[in-house]
Amino acid sequence: MKTSLNKNICISLSLGSTHTSLIAASYENKFAHSSNDDLFSNDKDSSRLQILGAARIANNGAIKKGVVSSIDAVTASILEAIDEVERQSGIEIESVRACIAGTAAQFDNHIETCSIKGEEIRVSDLERVSAAVRNQKPPMGYDFIHMIPSSYSVDGKHGIQNPIGMQGSSLSIMHHRVFYPQADLHNIVRACNNAGVRVQSFAFEPLAAAEGILTKDEKEFGCISLSIGAHLTHAAVYLGNIPVYSKEYPIGSHHITKDLSIGLRTTQAEAERVKKELGKAIEFSTKDANEKIEIGSTDGNTTRFVTRKEINLVIEPRVREILNTIYADLKRSKLITRTSKGIVLSGGGALLSGMALATEEIFSLHARVGMPINIAGATEGLKSPIWAAGVGTLSTLFATIHGENSVFQTEESSGIGSFATKIWHRLKEPFASR
Repeated sequence: MKTSLNKNICISLSLGSTHTSLIAASYENKFAHSSNDDLFSNDKDSSRLQILGAARIANNGAIKKGVVSSIDAVTASILEAIDEVERQSGIEIESVRACIAGTAAQFDNHIETCSIKGEEIRVSDLERVSAAVRNQKPPMGYDFIHMIPSSYSVDGKHGIQNPIGMQGSSLSIMHHRVFYPQADLHNIVRACNNAGVRVQSFAFEPLAAAEGILTKDEKEFGCISLSIGAHLTHAAVYLGNIPVYSKEYPIGSHHITKDLSIGLRTTQAEAERVKKELGKAIEFSTKDANEKIEIGSTDGNTTRFVTRKEINLVIEPRVREILNTIYADLKRSKLITRTSKGIVLSGGGALLSGMALATEEIFSLHARVGMPINIAGATEGLKSPIWAAGVGTLSTLFATIHGENSVFQTEESSGIGSFATKIWHRLKEPFASR
């Protein structure tokens, strides 16, 4: 039996607010050795991920807005997902990349600069920049989970891919850094360890969702990825093929369900059904506004009638609040005018009818609903925006904290790689029964 430690096999574990998802995939040889620019491109001739198995298990709210509320419940959901994917794929799962979220995470775009000692830039200058990056310290109580580099700059001239041999006095590189609370990382690693799997690396959900759905052109020429989850909305912005913005917002599609439950005086289960089957993010027309819809009452035994207009009068303000909150942030960051490829939506909230139209109205940018791209094999059910982050976590961008093909990449990074390893050894004990 193959194991997940095989270099051509990768396992992504997504820990969401309502579900725990697991995907097993293999890299084709051509895919495994392609450059980072080719990963998840929209080129039909490029290699694809071969999906071997996938499972999506309800976790009963064991993770609330990215924070573990019950390690045992998270462990149980991971074990159930592992059992299902092992059955489908014939792989023994021993390690995972964990996709995580949380509003306590922070990001910045840090520029590291070193002076050049000779007349020309040499490998030793790149090594000094690399060492400076590895020696960076996150804020107290946090650990880096990503340090993704962009191109180099020489004496303020940007966009340089390989500066060796160039003349200059200073060498700089910007990298997108994401840091996450140590205590929250500990709890996630602990839950995985209890399930008998080791965390290889982490993927921040805004970036993972973007990697799963954005094409090469969208990442190169500027695009916003919005993944609307149950309790969180995950936003990322790509410019020049690298992320420059990744942030969580504590509002999502569950808030629409809650509003419907209160506004229509019904149960949350019934409100969720109404949202999925009848809800619209934006009013398309008024011709069926007065159509009567039968819904269950709060007691679960009786029914009552509401109109489509009443339903939409509850949904649309909340949708606008979600989108306007993110729009205001991105406008302050002056990023909206640089995203010529518009907005790509994913997550369960993207399935709400009219969400792309509502997004276009708020942002004045083209918007589309994104599906995971460049996957083959056992893809039944995965071609949905719900799976964007899970598929994106399989990107080699998340192989280490520094990103694929980075000059900073080491066998075991000084950041989260060693952090997870230390927890693995410290907490290692007889694993939960599998």
